[in-house]
Amino acid sequence: MLDLTAAFSELYQVRLFDGTELNLKRPTQALQESIMRLQEMGEDVKNSAKIMKETMAIFCRVLNRNTQGINFTQEQLEDDYDYSVALLVIGDYLQFYAKEVAAKVSFRTTQ
Repeated sequence: MLDLTAAFSELYQVRLFDGTELNLKRPTQALQESIMRLQEMGEDVKNSAKIMKETMAIFCRVLNRNTQGINFTQEQLEDDYDYSVALLVIGDYLQFYAKEVAAKVSFRTTQ
């Protein structure tokens, strides 16, 4: 039996500026799609204010995937974090789970 709870059990960890440590669950499909749309938006410099706002919204969604039950609002995060920090966390979060999938899943078949 494939036990997904064991196969993909690692949690992404992040320590916030105030020292709070969060364990973040895997991104949902909807969250991944939002991040991909954000990347597409990034190609249009005219939308910089909209892109920054959307980045902070996604940053909020990422941090709210914590197992500690802490809920953040976008306004709270905008008071303490800037766009570059949000991008750093979002990018590292996705990279962490991409590496986990690559390490545990092999689509190669043997004959």
